Amino acid sequence: MPLTVVVAGRTAPNRAVRFGGETDPLDERGRRDIESLDIVVPRGVRVGPETSVRETARILGINVEPDPSLATVDIARWLGVEPQDVPADELEAWFTDPDARPHGGETITEFVDRIVSATEGFDGLVVVASPVAQALAAASPDAYFEVSIRPGSAFTTTTVRPAELSGRDVAASRG
Repeated sequence: MPLTVVVAGRTAPNRAVRFGGETDPLDERGRRDIESLDIVVPRGVRVGPETSVRETARILGINVEPDPSLATVDIARWLGVEPQDVPADELEAWFTDPDARPHGGETITEFVDRIVSATEGFDGLVVVASPVAQALAAASPDAYFEVSIRPGSAFTTTTVRPAELSGRDVAASRG
């Protein structure tokens, strides 16, 4: 089933490259990017709980209760931390092993499985944080960090388990 994914706009921590930037409000560029999207809002809409995600939805005229099942990856003790302040061996583990938990939160495998399960069978529109969009676009947890998602964009994908996806299943309609 097709799923339209709207990626929350940019925040100041996104620009500064800090883990967990989606919990902050959009910056001016983020608001402009969302205002420029040409999105037709269908009947079925779900919105993640982060501040930037809820603000993105409001700009698009979407007013629904946030869905906690669409929350971004739990990075525990890395929240608000810049990558250069994380020990190199922890970063290496995070980026190379989808089952690593160096920050004490969710593994990439757990996160991708949670997000895919939360959207399975849903054909509509979701407004989510960049990591959630990345989980929906990745062919598998192993491929999560191979996917590049731009804040303030939109794309269409299918809602099947990541292991069943091929690179062709993610539509090229990225904004």
